[in-house]
Amino acid sequence: MSDSFVQLGQRIAPEMAVQAPTAMRKLRLSVTDACNFRCRYCMPPKGLHRTSSAGPLSIAELAESVEWLMQFAPIERVKLTGGEPLLRAGLEELISRLVATEGIREVSLTTNGSLLPERALQLKAAGLARVNVSLDSVDSSRFTELSRGARLEQTIAGIHAAIAAGLSPLKLNAVLQRSSWKQEVPLLLDLAAEHRLEIRFIELMRMGSERAWCEAEMVSAEEVKGWLGRRSLLTELDAPAAAPAQQTVLQWNGVALKVGWIAPRSKPFCNTCERLRMDSRGRLRRCLMDPVTLNVPKLRKMPKAAAMEAFRSYMAGKQAPLAMDSDTTMNQIGG
Repeated sequence: MSDSFVQLGQRIAPEMAVQAPTAMRKLRLSVTDACNFRCRYCMPPKGLHRTSSAGPLSIAELAESVEWLMQFAPIERVKLTGGEPLLRAGLEELISRLVATEGIREVSLTTNGSLLPERALQLKAAGLARVNVSLDSVDSSRFTELSRGARLEQTIAGIHAAIAAGLSPLKLNAVLQRSSWKQEVPLLLDLAAEHRLEIRFIELMRMGSERAWCEAEMVSAEEVKGWLGRRSLLTELDAPAAAPAQQTVLQWNGVALKVGWIAPRSKPFCNTCERLRMDSRGRLRRCLMDPVTLNVPKLRKMPKAAAMEAFRSYMAGKQAPLAMDSDTTMNQIGG
């Protein structure tokens, strides 16, 4: 494949090659790498300096890129990400267009929740099905520390607004950190039980400029799950083969609470992955940690047969990463 539309990075381990699924049914589409939070595992304190003069694709170009990609991959579900996707102007227009695209069954969104009070009703009216809200702490001072300045009450208000607007099932996403999980996890479970929300705990991955901190703060999902299982009744559930989360039901505060465990470090799920990722500039990735990207805007200018061959060749190279480690920050890829 020509370097004009393939961008290369660090080596991927050939001995860890995995069979690319015949059906990549899910697309995580980043609409911006901007964010109003500065979470340590996601981006530097002062944000990122742009390394390219190329800005994000327009709303129309994002929609057209998804429609073009669907010629080669049977995408059924699109999750909008960032950065913080609610910072992107015209988001409702993109949602409406994607929802109207034949073959797409669901459009959802991952957000820090802080802008949902003003946007939840419009997002629902545009056709958004549901939201995942990132929430690592329900202690106000700890939340502000983790996000480097954000306010917990804004995210909590966003959760309430999303529930009221019918953006459900709403899921909470919490990144586990060794120094605080024994304090944070019970409080997060209290909130999830109070509102009957599903919560998912995620292992910390080494990303961006904070890889040493991420490694020091890493705690396995299995350790946390075992700790909870010794205190409450925890039941394992069967999950779809391609689901990234191990599903459990936890009896907590009298509620049968659905708890998911996403463990890319301790229990990688590369062999069942059916996800593609495209960032706001149209660069396609086969994996969150994949340093090799496919330039969709340039590919779209090629004859269809050549573009199809390039896409197939790219997907044939899908491999598990050498390690769950990347110099690229999460907000640049789309979390």
